[in-house]
Amino acid sequence: MNNHPQYQPQYQPQSANEYFDSSQMHNTGAECQNQYVNENYAPSHMHNNNAQSPVKQGQEGQEGQTQSCDFNPDYAPGGRYYSIKVHASKAAVEFKADITRKGVITIRIEAASGANKSYDWKNKISIQLTQLGLIEFLCAFLFIKESIELKHYGAKNDKSLKVQYQEGKLFVQVSQKGKKLCGVPIPINEAVRIGQFALDSYLKNFDNISAEFAVQNFNRAASLGL
Repeated sequence: MNNHPQYQPQYQPQSANEYFDSSQMHNTGAECQNQYVNENYAPSHMHNNNAQSPVKQGQEGQEGQTQSCDFNPDYAPGGRYYSIKVHASKAAVEFKADITRKGVITIRIEAASGANKSYDWKNKISIQLTQLGLIEFLCAFLFIKESIELKHYGAKNDKSLKVQYQEGKLFVQVSQKGKKLCGVPIPINEAVRIGQFALDSYLKNFDNISAEFAVQNFNRAASLGL
């Protein structure tokens, strides 16, 4: 996207300091490609899309004392069940960290159609990004490319993801043959958060690569039309 300097990253991300413990990663996809994680690989306490995070903020009592809270670090940023979910009028999409059977830390995207703020997560579409797919995803959510399209995901090669920049937002479409297409507009501020979350996951695959160096590489590759 050589002629669109406004899409260059406007922040200086920091490199990740820790690695995921692969024994704690979880996978909630209904289907996976043969080379990726399956349901037997995941721990029994998998994250439930319909469950709310059991996080309650402490409150000040009348005597000025802070009450105890039920804060759970597993659901906080950096926690093993942390995810970012965006709701729209007809669909919702969730982004969560995942790990392939070969040990590659990546991102899983899950989407469900619905109406009136009720979504059919039992029939969700689940896409686990490959290493190359994650780079394309980052180019969209770091505003390096105006659009990306990833095809032929899933055991039947029937899933796809499309991200398109529109004024003030990124529009995400997740589709699978035989299921209703899920389209969700994501505000720019949420897109920044998702991009940083995905970049953090990407960097956990490398020992000595900084976020700044990785983003420079993404920008250079995009300028070469790759």
